[in-house]
Amino acid sequence: MQQTATATDLTPPPETEVDYPSEQLLASATDTRGVIAYANQEFCNVAHMSRDYLIGAPHKVVRHPEMPRGIFHLMWERLHAGLPVCTYVKNSTGDGRFYWVFATITPTRDGFLSVRIKPRSDFFALTREIYTAMLAEEARGLPPDKSAEWFLDRLAEQGHSSFSAFSDAALTAEYSLREDIDRSADSELLRIAQLAEMLNESDKLVQQIINIFQQVRGEPINLRILSGRLEGAGVAIGTISKNYETMSADMYQMIERLRCDDTGLLVRMRGALVHAHSAAQIADLMDLTARQSAAKHDAVSRNQDGREILHAQAEKLSEISRAAVAEVAALGKLIPDVCRQLRRRINGLDLVKLLCRVESGRMSEVDSGLVGIIHRLEEAHHQTDRHLAALSATAFKIDATSKAL
Repeated sequence: MQQTATATDLTPPPETEVDYPSEQLLASATDTRGVIAYANQEFCNVAHMSRDYLIGAPHKVVRHPEMPRGIFHLMWERLHAGLPVCTYVKNSTGDGRFYWVFATITPTRDGFLSVRIKPRSDFFALTREIYTAMLAEEARGLPPDKSAEWFLDRLAEQGHSSFSAFSDAALTAEYSLREDIDRSADSELLRIAQLAEMLNESDKLVQQIINIFQQVRGEPINLRILSGRLEGAGVAIGTISKNYETMSADMYQMIERLRCDDTGLLVRMRGALVHAHSAAQIADLMDLTARQSAAKHDAVSRNQDGREILHAQAEKLSEISRAAVAEVAALGKLIPDVCRQLRRRINGLDLVKLLCRVESGRMSEVDSGLVGIIHRLEEAHHQTDRHLAALSATAFKIDATSKAL
């Protein structure tokens, strides 16, 4: 194996870890078979392999034997589906050492492009612990696909619903620790963060509305109890109870649909926004890698240092991010209509409440308990209407912010 020369030509002790500056970005590109077509100088330096040796070699020349096969199973599963991969990888160097990276890998037209950064977040320590246990399972005969399932189960125990969810969270954690990122007031990522805050506010409003319905869910039962106690005089109250229960159940289901499973509007909006956020972060890392290269190398070596492929892929990812934000806006436009439908149903509930008032007046000399029920329903309707108005206004803000990106 051809290695880069060192000043002393001394081989360091085996299995020592290579330390490298956190600002360095290691980049490489391969064809669809994983054969290296481009490697930046930072990658060559950390891997302790010359560019001449790396170009044309399979990328597995840097694979460390202590990387779980289940992780590569998950990686290739996503890449073959045209999806990006962000995960922690332990690599080997040409002189028998190792180094850790947080790798972002994206499919290109001709293969794959990877930009890797030095891992520093809490996710890194957690991942190393899981990898150690994972290797032990594989040593006992667990095949790659089952090892991948085992890994996903461990992630679920940590609150991550999928490999994608874990990768997105780890990417954000690692990205946020960098000090060389554009965090200006008009940056794309800042606006995406603003959209995330608006979605959080929307989630809170929906939860508040659901809480209100849960609080008054027992009122139809109270009305039926009251109806039975009043015997013949309570027949009308019993009918009112059934009407209110049917209408409020319909409203409850409608508001829950905003965030249920994978089909709820807010759930789909959040998924699209996470996709936009991750794509924008990876694009930033690629642009930063290209800028670092431009600062160190002249125009003659531009092709060798991969600035074109980095810029092209960054632009592609930015387009993906913008398309995902547009999806957020399109879905958000449906929320005010849902709010309008719900507010019309509140008007229907107000009619039921009015009938309660009529019955209360008719039975003014009977200790019916209707007054307390009416008061609670009035307060619930008022709060729900106020929250729906706020939810609709937040949806309009999401649309306006999305258009600015």
